Amino acid sequence: MITTRRSLRLAAALVIITSPALAQEQETPPDTARVAEPEAPDSAAPQRLILPMPTPQTPSGPLPAGSRLTFTRDSLAWTSGYTLADLLGEIPGVYVARAGFVGQPEPVTYAGRGTAAIEIFWDGVPFEPIGPDSVTVDPGRISLFLLRRVEIEVLPAGLRVYLVSERHEVASTRSVVRIVSGDFRTAAYAGLFQHRWPNGIGVHLGAGFLGTEGARDPRRDANWLDLWLKGEWTPTSRTTAVFQVRRQSYERDPFGANGDLVPGRAGLRTDALLRFTAASGAGRTGLWFDAGLATTAWRPDSASPDTLVAPRTFRRVFTGLGYRNHNTTIEVRGRVGDYFTTAAAEAQLGWVPLGGMVLSANGSWARHRGERTSRRGRAVLGIYRGPFSLSAEVAAQDAVPAPALFADTNRVTTDYGIRAGIESRYLSGRVGLFDRDAFAPVPLTFFRVASLRPSVRTRYLVTNLTLRIGALALAGWYSTPTDGPAADFQPPKHGRATLTFRSKFLRTFRSGAFDLKVQLAMESWSTGTAGLDADGAEVPLIGATFYEAFLQFQLVTFRAFYSLKNAYNSREQFVPGLEYPRNIQTFGVKWVFTN
Repeated sequence: MITTRRSLRLAAALVIITSPALAQEQETPPDTARVAEPEAPDSAAPQRLILPMPTPQTPSGPLPAGSRLTFTRDSLAWTSGYTLADLLGEIPGVYVARAGFVGQPEPVTYAGRGTAAIEIFWDGVPFEPIGPDSVTVDPGRISLFLLRRVEIEVLPAGLRVYLVSERHEVASTRSVVRIVSGDFRTAAYAGLFQHRWPNGIGVHLGAGFLGTEGARDPRRDANWLDLWLKGEWTPTSRTTAVFQVRRQSYERDPFGANGDLVPGRAGLRTDALLRFTAASGAGRTGLWFDAGLATTAWRPDSASPDTLVAPRTFRRVFTGLGYRNHNTTIEVRGRVGDYFTTAAAEAQLGWVPLGGMVLSANGSWARHRGERTSRRGRAVLGIYRGPFSLSAEVAAQDAVPAPALFADTNRVTTDYGIRAGIESRYLSGRVGLFDRDAFAPVPLTFFRVASLRPSVRTRYLVTNLTLRIGALALAGWYSTPTDGPAADFQPPKHGRATLTFRSKFLRTFRSGAFDLKVQLAMESWSTGTAGLDADGAEVPLIGATFYEAFLQFQLVTFRAFYSLKNAYNSREQFVPGLEYPRNIQTFGVKWVFTN
């Protein structure tokens, strides 16, 4: 069984991290994902103390409305989820294949491409799989606590996820403490310390621990410990040097029928990054250049079955050059490495030729071991007038989904999409038709259960809508194929709806110090398929409905929250054979302080 020694070490780390905190800061959290926008400085920071921040390493070119969603620090703080998998579950058409409660594998499938549909970048560098999970990354092991911003580009048959680590723009100290408890002996502790000096030097220290049994019969012990250090120097808004290290130790017991459906894991992943950026204008405008070195290492635990996977370290050297003004963006990037992808290059163009029109295009090339290459391209045209928008796009690839598998070969696909939308004070939403090519996905290696069947060309209808009336917001999304069969782990009818009450009660709390959010959510899908079993028989994915409730209130910057998952005790499963616990309750508190 998994020990709790790491939790004791973390408790000591939290005391050190949070001890300088003396006073509290004010935040005003938005509630939903929105089209990408410039990040505003901390609302509590006196203007005379605001310092330049490193520009987020995300694609900066224009995109039509609905093609990119942005979660800011405040919206992350008010979400009911704990991990990146929870956040991606809010994207229309995404299916999270949950092996159980938080701490268990949560691979994300989308558009009939399985896990190959998701690309993840951390501070501009590809977050590549390594170790025993070297085919794809598990988003369920990426905590939201150490993130300042998440941007998601929605392609016709894929998602590009850009994670931006925490930053700080004030010449003072900011520190955060979060404590969570709940069913199945679930416990989570997290702390963050940030400080900036007037000369532009900054330091960030973060730690987070999560441990849970996941279920009592059988026990599914799992825990992880994240440690994060970032040092930066931003003397002006045009120049930045950053060094950061993130280490995650992860332990998970095997479980399932005979303990072999979900294999055990135990080991340590370390990611380090050194980057230098310079631009002729503030905020990476004008001509800009960046270069750096990134390393990733995996070390198995000596007492783990993962000792069968040898320790591994790989390095990448990267550089980028670009130009940006108010209506044009040109970017070229390249990298070389000593892992399964040995060289890669990409280019991006964004242009607003006239008011009400957006053009965007990007392409990439990569060379992999085994004399394999990948090529991808995408072009988007968008027009908008007033609250209405319309966009069309095409994405093509001749690419290797899993370079770590030497037997994996190229998939050639061409996907099309058209999306119409409205954005107004009371009503916002989009409806899209996506023509997705046939694809042969790689297996879900987190589960020893089956292969996924190749999908066929299918047209999907994907829509989302939000209606706001005062403090109430009714939001939902729905995805279904209109021509062709649904793919494995893509239910034929799949939707999610939320009813949210959000108010600051300004007539009573005129200072705005109080904030309250109450949310009820429902996710439902019809019976579909979950691949093939060891005998080649089709595995049914039983239709199910799961309900959730979330409550959070804020008093100045003290927050308390309560979460209830699977509220109506559904006995169905996200993954056949892997029971999802019923009536799971977690609760906790969070403080934000500044000197």
